[in-house]
Amino acid sequence: MAKIVTLCFLLVSFFSSCNEYTPRPKGYIRIEREEAGMVRLERPEFSFLYPSNAKIEYLKPEAKHEVWFNILYPVYKATIYCTYIPTDRQKLPKMLDDSHQLAYSHAARAGSITQTQFAGSGNTTGLIYDISGSVASPVQFYITDNTSKFLRGALYFNEAVSPDSVAPVVAFLRSDITHIMESLEWQNIVK
Repeated sequence: MAKIVTLCFLLVSFFSSCNEYTPRPKGYIRIEREEAGMVRLERPEFSFLYPSNAKIEYLKPEAKHEVWFNILYPVYKATIYCTYIPTDRQKLPKMLDDSHQLAYSHAARAGSITQTQFAGSGNTTGLIYDISGSVASPVQFYITDNTSKFLRGALYFNEAVSPDSVAPVVAFLRSDITHIMESLEWQNIVK
């Protein structure tokens, strides 16, 4: 009789435990890097390497000699908005300050803003802003020859996203931005 009571108790315990629901934590799909070769964007003002799975879209600039273009990543629904502006030594400090202000305009929503210095060949220098948290632009950058050329860019996603869900994509695109900066060559424009 004791065996039957024990068996009934175990069966009741087993079946009653199966009805209990335990929610799982929210997860995100795994995002893999789409492999692509590199192609060179050739402009009279500059050239650099970018991934072949990205597309270049030119916009009409407001000022003469400026180049406005976007690097589109359709598979990731992301865009790097870029602006090239010819400058001089008197205007350059204002442009650097504007770039700093644009990056730090996200400070109210950012968890942190980290700056990484970049030093290229010759006089070329730059800065990458990594902006964490629920912000519109997680990576911004600029690169300049410190005399007459200035290129600025900002990464945006085409729709609202959770920072956790796009973290791998931000890492992919940040490495592309670094590659763009490392491969950038200023062209000497003959006027």
